Amino acid sequence: MNVQSPADAAIRGLMDSFAKAFGPLMPPGEPYALLDFPDHPNVGDSAIYTGELAFFDAHVGRAPDYVCALTTYKQDVDAFCPEGPLLIHGGGNFGSVWRKHQNFRHEIIEHYPHRKIVQLAQSVHYAPKDTEALETTKRLIGQHKDFTMLVRDVPSYEFVEREFDCPVAMCPDAAHNMWKLDAPAAPDSDILNVLRADKEQAFPDIRPYLEAKGPIVDWEPQFWARSPMDRIVETAIAPRLAGSRALMARRERMYRRQAWYRVHYGARLLARGKLIVSDRLHVHILSSLMRKRHISLDNMYGKIGRYITAWGEDGLTARADGLDTLKIALEAETAEAMPVS
Repeated sequence: MNVQSPADAAIRGLMDSFAKAFGPLMPPGEPYALLDFPDHPNVGDSAIYTGELAFFDAHVGRAPDYVCALTTYKQDVDAFCPEGPLLIHGGGNFGSVWRKHQNFRHEIIEHYPHRKIVQLAQSVHYAPKDTEALETTKRLIGQHKDFTMLVRDVPSYEFVEREFDCPVAMCPDAAHNMWKLDAPAAPDSDILNVLRADKEQAFPDIRPYLEAKGPIVDWEPQFWARSPMDRIVETAIAPRLAGSRALMARRERMYRRQAWYRVHYGARLLARGKLIVSDRLHVHILSSLMRKRHISLDNMYGKIGRYITAWGEDGLTARADGLDTLKIALEAETAEAMPVS
């Protein structure tokens, strides 16, 4: 008898929930555009992109007709994908924290009032002082006649339902659609700490404590994800052949490959630790996909805790909300891992 582990069952359930949330929005075989490729070192965003494509390949049955990053968008979606929905890449940048991505989203909503637009699963956060940014988003969404919002947690759902005039639905992170990641190497540390050093970090005081427990790392630039030929095509050839469908198809394959390279780098990094400690949501998700024990801290607005609360435990995660609870969780995890004499 084949019995699923708690992690297997949890991830299967999340994949089913993603299909239930997104499936009704797009029939199989329909053309579509996938916007805002994450052309940056954050492995989590590449994991989302890879999971999005895994779902679309299986359930839509075709690759996107148009893709772009912030730097390659030229208001040219209709030239390559005149029909079908415009899908905006999911993640945790909806709101006032990461302005470039939100401004791009605003431009898409404003420039394509005639197209169906689906914002793939996001966590939403506006700082209380950023009322102007919120009002801009409210106005643009309110003017659009066919904009749908998918969100990853209950506070985001309640916020969108209260503030925006559009359909909203709960949907788990797309990265779960990868189902499982194999560890490409054996651990070389008992504890590996993956801590963010950007404006989303919430607990800078934990670093001295964790430095004594194991290495502290974070996502690093993966320069090898883009080949010299990729650079030549995107910077020198593509601008001169802006309407080439062959080059658009090449870009789609290039983005797909780059996203997977970054995910594979993330798996190699996490494989270094027997136990992972992190304040990144996608360290939690990738650790689950690798079936690896980990302790999850939170970011500055509670994104990780909100996500785990919304979608349940996987049997692999301990949670901490500061230094004191981190010490308790780490002691419990290390005691559990010790061999019995």
